[in-house]
Amino acid sequence: MPQRSSSSAARQCLRLCHPQASLRTRLSSSKTLHPSPSASSCLYSSHPLNFRASSLSRSSFAPRPARPRQSWSGFRLRAPYSTSPPISSPESLSAEQYHELADSYIDSLLVHLEQLQEERADVDCEYSAGVLSLTFPPHGTYVLNKQPPNKQIWLSSPVSGPKRYDYVRLPDGRLDWVYLRDGSLLTGLLSGELGMKVLGNEG
Repeated sequence: MPQRSSSSAARQCLRLCHPQASLRTRLSSSKTLHPSPSASSCLYSSHPLNFRASSLSRSSFAPRPARPRQSWSGFRLRAPYSTSPPISSPESLSAEQYHELADSYIDSLLVHLEQLQEERADVDCEYSAGVLSLTFPPHGTYVLNKQPPNKQIWLSSPVSGPKRYDYVRLPDGRLDWVYLRDGSLLTGLLSGELGMKVLGNEG
């Protein structure tokens, strides 16, 4: 106990006589209890799961410039049975002209499909009320029908899906049923998927 009191008195005398030395003593003890930021950061950075925010620059959080929207006007996809250049608009037809052209096309197509039906026992072709149905293994069933309100011929293919064909003038002057989204011909698509010539005047 006497030693502790004498040491306390010595420290008290040191504070009164040399205040700067006392301040250095307190700072050194504070550093011992609270390590410097550099030392703690070294320990923190050595952790394998450490994510250092200092490595991120301001540009990392800057908003990216928006990509310009691509205009699809005047652009058409190319298809295996497409025409070149792409078609822009269908022909102007009256109701009578449309029915005459659509019926003539379907009748011509029906003649060739019935011949195919006679050659192959697994092929079945039916035509009723403006709807042509063709069962063609192994693909499935094709359905072709007139659409008078739009003056179109609609095709549902088990291979390429549904398409709507308009009557348009081709670049070489011929008139045919064309899918305007990709420029493909109805005759060409059927010939390609069925693997045969479906119309006698097919070019």
